[in-house]
Amino acid sequence: MRLRGMPPTHARSLWHSVRTYGFTITALARHASRVHGDRVGLVVDSWSTTFRQLWRSAEGVAAVLYVGPLQRKPLPVVVSCPGPAMEIALLAVSRLGLDVMPISPRALDDFRRAVPRDALLIHDGEVPSWHPGPTASADQIMEWAASDGAGLGRTRHRARIVLPSKTASGTITPHVQGAMGVQGLRQLAGLHDRLGIQGTDIVLACAPPHRGPGLQLLGMALLTGATLVSAAHTPAADRIRIIRERFVSVLSASPRQLTGILDELERSGERPPRLRRIMVAGEDIDADLVRRLHATWGPIVLSAYGSVQTGTVAVATPELLSAHPGTAGRRLPGSDFGIVGHAGRGDASGLLWVRGAHATVITEDQARIEDGRLTIVGPLTQPDTAD
Repeated sequence: MRLRGMPPTHARSLWHSVRTYGFTITALARHASRVHGDRVGLVVDSWSTTFRQLWRSAEGVAAVLYVGPLQRKPLPVVVSCPGPAMEIALLAVSRLGLDVMPISPRALDDFRRAVPRDALLIHDGEVPSWHPGPTASADQIMEWAASDGAGLGRTRHRARIVLPSKTASGTITPHVQGAMGVQGLRQLAGLHDRLGIQGTDIVLACAPPHRGPGLQLLGMALLTGATLVSAAHTPAADRIRIIRERFVSVLSASPRQLTGILDELERSGERPPRLRRIMVAGEDIDADLVRRLHATWGPIVLSAYGSVQTGTVAVATPELLSAHPGTAGRRLPGSDFGIVGHAGRGDASGLLWVRGAHATVITEDQARIEDGRLTIVGPLTQPDTAD
């Protein structure tokens, strides 16, 4: 699989990494360290690192975890810490080929029933009294990032990412994300083509890496060489400042977060900072917000829809959103969606099912499909409420 405009040398690097680590985020990180090297890859708060150093940090942490807290055992790992330790630990555990479950530190107690008893818990603050397994702190992760992990051997295992979610009834379900596979890479390539992220872009992600959009943007940055700036749980005024100071060109946020940014611009009277593209994800987008965004920045807004299990399955381009402001978009390559009980791809409405990344899921959302275009009829049952 080769992205539009990807040089042959980059395509060969990607294929070599995939042959070694499978269609996983580990392969993308290794590929990024080879072809994007000394370019700044990740910025979290005041901390930043290049793609090459990010990979070396992940390997260093992986080497210490393997002989230290894991004691050479293939235990699952739960990562629940803020800041850059989340991304480094996630890549380190993936490098070991182990199951990794990223959870928000704010929601760790709520999801404790999904945490395996023998899992290694990478945490922030006090060790939870309810977890009997081994633990490591975020400060230790950042300390171990300076270790030398270059001699770490190849693993036969393929990393899996486990994302827990809570249904409308309160049931907690862990969703296991295996290797992306060809379909998953087709989805990522399709999202890249519609979003148009380039290696020169600075991408501001308002979704943390324990959420689907945040993980997807991390993979996109590793794939393309764009710089990813993480601004989860950040006030709107600070996000505007980051856009200006970091020369952000692509903004990814939920409708709630974008509304906060627009309200702050109106309150302060500031001129809106320049942006090349805005991607909306995590909640249903309404026509009023689309018109408001277009009035502020012009027709540069895309919307994305997907599930925890399938990743993004539909994207609406600025042209499509201008004509149909409430739509969730059209199918991405490697994915599909339809209405439960309705055969074929004709127009229909009802309960929505989606397919992508080796998973087919019946959602809890009511939707309408017209001319291959998906529209969510009511508000999402599980919107992204991260501030």
